[in-house]
Amino acid sequence: MIQGTSVPADDRGTSRNRPAAAPHPSRERPWSTRTPEVFSEGPTEPLHQAKPQPTTKRRRGGAAVAVVISVLALLVSAVAGYFSWRALTMAPMRHAMPVGTTPVDRPPAPEQYPVAYAKEPLRVQVGCSAVIFLDLDEPRADAQEQVADLRYDSRCGDEPPRLSLGAGAASGSPRSNADTDAAGCLRSIRTSPLGPGADVVVKKGAALCVLTASVPAVLALVEIIDVGGTGTAGLRATSWKVLD
Repeated sequence: MIQGTSVPADDRGTSRNRPAAAPHPSRERPWSTRTPEVFSEGPTEPLHQAKPQPTTKRRRGGAAVAVVISVLALLVSAVAGYFSWRALTMAPMRHAMPVGTTPVDRPPAPEQYPVAYAKEPLRVQVGCSAVIFLDLDEPRADAQEQVADLRYDSRCGDEPPRLSLGAGAASGSPRSNADTDAAGCLRSIRTSPLGPGADVVVKKGAALCVLTASVPAVLALVEIIDVGGTGTAGLRATSWKVLD
């Protein structure tokens, strides 16, 4: 026989005799009569809505840039026009400027010295301590003292003869050689003239530039090509006409 747990007498029938629980008020109300829950309103516009583009500002900025570029273009055009005008006005002034005259002490161009004679030989033959005069305008040896351009002094013994300027010479200059032209002779006369009373030793290879006082003047280059015994020498002269 199975023994069960005894139930107290007082608890028996309790669940049967216990009055039913009162129903919940919400269950007795119809669904339509329930009070709706109220929620506070949130933002009324979307959170991620794109902002409108500032098209007006961009248009104004583009217009300002266009205005600045136009002003710069006008300035560049004005500057270019000014320099073109200056170039056109300065060109006639440059052509109209007077050309400076050639200084007096500067020799003229070589074409202004036409050759009168070239490498004309002059032979000198005199005795000991004798004097002979040379004319370079013709040229001529044994010329008159009053018109002679050079004076040749012979010496005795071992002393070499001497050359000096005559009465018909305006100026002269000694040279160590004959490698020069008319312009070179004039330059030598201007920078290294032969002074009054001075003379030049007659020796082979030496030369002497002489400017005569005749009108028109004659510029002569006298070369010493040979020196012989007492009172003997061989000379050679080239002459140019000096035109004013």
